[in-house]
Amino acid sequence: MNELLKQLTATMEHSDSASERITVPHYWRGGVRGAENEWNEPMNWHNRRIPGWFDTAIISGEYAQDGFFPVIHEFINDIAQLIIETGGKIAIEKQGKFNIDGLNKKDVGIINMGEIYIEGELTILRTKNSCIKNLGYIINSGSLAVDKSEQRAIIHAANSKFENFGEILIL
Repeated sequence: MNELLKQLTATMEHSDSASERITVPHYWRGGVRGAENEWNEPMNWHNRRIPGWFDTAIISGEYAQDGFFPVIHEFINDIAQLIIETGGKIAIEKQGKFNIDGLNKKDVGIINMGEIYIEGELTILRTKNSCIKNLGYIINSGSLAVDKSEQRAIIHAANSKFENFGEILIL
């Protein structure tokens, strides 16, 4: 795991209330027989728990078993942040609905160093700085909804690529 990712995932989040919620990142492993690409299969996650509202999900080419990456083909529960490491991939099929809610605590909703394929719906809300930091490849032929201005919605690195054949909605 690279140093930047270690720093991002090791950061403790503080809320305005007296209580604190600390979560560990959820690493995708995939490859469970009969449900190899199913996000909602607990055994496809290293900690045997599907990521939820406060969680960061990490898709890594290094940890995915036999090249099985998540394919979203239905509604899944909101998560706080998605990190796709180098070699990692995720696909959101036509019937798939994926929401990332930064809870006004996460600086970026998606940090992409791999590949994202959108045919369904991807919504990114309530991040502090930007919705997507793209260092990899994104192809949108579905619906991408963001709540930031055009300048802050997707931040591209020099070698990144974004192809849009669908719609981008500014909420």
